[in-house]
Amino acid sequence: MEATRPNLSQPIAFSGTETASIAGYVLVAFLWLRWAAGIAENYGADGLSEITALAMLATTAITFLMRLRLDRVLSLFVGGLLAWVFTAVLSFTASGAANPTTSLSLVALLLLYFFFSAAAFSHFKCKVVQLALSRFLIAFILVGAVLSFLQMVTGTGFRELENLGLLRAFGSDVHPVSFGIQIVCAVCALEVIRIKAGVPARISYAVLLILAAVALYLTAARTAWVMGIIVIAFTVASRGTTTTRVIGTLAVLTFLSIVVFGTGRFADLGSLRLFTDNFSPSDMAFDYRYVDNSVSWRIVNWGFGLTQALERPVFGHGPGLSAQSSYFELEMHNIFLETFFEGGIFGLVAFLVVISGLIKIHLSLPKATEPDRKARAITNGFGIALFFATTFSTSFVDQLMSMLLYIVLLSVGYSKTSEHSP
Repeated sequence: MEATRPNLSQPIAFSGTETASIAGYVLVAFLWLRWAAGIAENYGADGLSEITALAMLATTAITFLMRLRLDRVLSLFVGGLLAWVFTAVLSFTASGAANPTTSLSLVALLLLYFFFSAAAFSHFKCKVVQLALSRFLIAFILVGAVLSFLQMVTGTGFRELENLGLLRAFGSDVHPVSFGIQIVCAVCALEVIRIKAGVPARISYAVLLILAAVALYLTAARTAWVMGIIVIAFTVASRGTTTTRVIGTLAVLTFLSIVVFGTGRFADLGSLRLFTDNFSPSDMAFDYRYVDNSVSWRIVNWGFGLTQALERPVFGHGPGLSAQSSYFELEMHNIFLETFFEGGIFGLVAFLVVISGLIKIHLSLPKATEPDRKARAITNGFGIALFFATTFSTSFVDQLMSMLLYIVLLSVGYSKTSEHSP
């Protein structure tokens, strides 16, 4: 009997119904809308991102309340998010936060991550929905690369205050680092979908990856560069043969040499030795002429941030207010310090539950088949890279598009290969 070729234009039933595919399409549509709103805001259409985010929050919340179903693997993660919301309310009440809008924005983001995660892990397992996701990810990379190129050509890119001679692309986001992280995450999610679907890598796909690499390079975002290297190194070390491990190691070392010595992007870090010799966390009074790069500023900010956090160790300075309350009016660039600064010890404990939940998800990724194991290595590699980034570079939680893409990666990584089979 001749095998029937699956019709990918028709919804594929999941868990006995077709509603999963419809809800999945709605989620993908919201990803398109949120992404388009972010781009429009860069050209003066203020407020669209907030409106889209609120619409997404309302829709996913209603969907969850109608079904009241949650994948078991998410229990610890979403429990941590709800605890974080509760501690944020406690902190807001106890601290008398001066900016309610900012505090409510953080609470809304945490709730959105809760409801979006619940929906994504239910509906992104469907093959046709993942096909729609892959189209979104391809467009995200292509448009991001084009915008990055235009920003560099027209001179409208991002210029650092401490280095006005450096022009950086920010693509479809508002900052080069967040966009760089998004590019890395989008490539990982697209690769996971491709591997699990058994689709061969064609020349057009290789061109897409090259464009992603060019966009990532134009951001000059050291954090995103290191994240990409970590993902590649971890994936090759975990799943590669002896030959591919040797080739991969050589490729990573070559890329590192080009990045460190060829771009000049790390040249300013040469003064770190002089800075550390004249810096002491116990004595914050020192000559600020030694603070001449972003890493030095982070260390100083951490020192002052910890000092301030210890002034209100129980409830913190208020949810979402680290940038407004800190001495330098900067985010902590360390998610652990930021949650402690804003929510006190209760906020930090709640966040540690969130981290434990994410670790549980990463450890629960399927590994029954070779495609599953490859996808697991990529997803876990990004998780390790993100842990590095949130510890030393970015607080991440307020980057809505970045967090949505990370949830997409986790959800498609958690789907099993068998669920893609016709």
